[in-house]
Amino acid sequence: MHTQVSASLPGEMPETVNFKRQVELNRTFEGDYPLAKFSRLRELLANTDGHVTAKIEFGRSVGFACIKASVSAKLWLNCQRCLQPLEQDVTGSFKFALVRSEEEFELLPEEFEPYLLEGEEQSMIDLVEDELILCLPMVAAHEDACSSYMEKQNKKVKAAIEAEKEESHPFAALQSLKDDLNN
Repeated sequence: MHTQVSASLPGEMPETVNFKRQVELNRTFEGDYPLAKFSRLRELLANTDGHVTAKIEFGRSVGFACIKASVSAKLWLNCQRCLQPLEQDVTGSFKFALVRSEEEFELLPEEFEPYLLEGEEQSMIDLVEDELILCLPMVAAHEDACSSYMEKQNKKVKAAIEAEKEESHPFAALQSLKDDLNN
C-alpha cells in the first residue's frame, strides 16, 4: 500500500511527523514550504520571498527504514564580489536510513547516510533546511562582471595574464637580444 499526500500551496506540507510511522504507512509528501519557515537558511539569503519544493518519500530499502527526498528552490543570495542579490537555482537529493543509535551507523550500506531518530516527532523543516544549506554554493557570484569596479579589475587581470604570456614565450629573450643588436 502506498499513500501519497500532496500539497500544492505553501504551508500545506507538515512541519513535523513521526518518521517511523510514515515508513510504516509508506507515505510520500510532495509540496511547498515558504522560505520564511527556514530560520537558519534565512540568515544566508538576500531575500526570503519564495518557496522550497520538496518530495519526501518514506519506505524501506534493503531492510532499512529510509527517507528519500529531493528539494529545489530559487534562492536570492548575495554576490560575494559586488554584494548585490543574485538568483540561484539550488537542488539536492538525499537518502537516509533511520537509526536509533550510533552503533547502527556501522551496519548501513554505503548508499545511505544515517539519520538518528530522537523522540517521537521529527522536523521535516529541519530535514529540508539542512539539505538546502548543504547545496548552497561555496561562493555565490554573478557569472559575468557584476560592477564597473569588477569589470576594471577583470581587464587588469586579463592584461597582466597576456603580459605574462608574452614574457614567458620561450624565445622572447632571443627576440629581445635580436632587437637590441639591430638597434
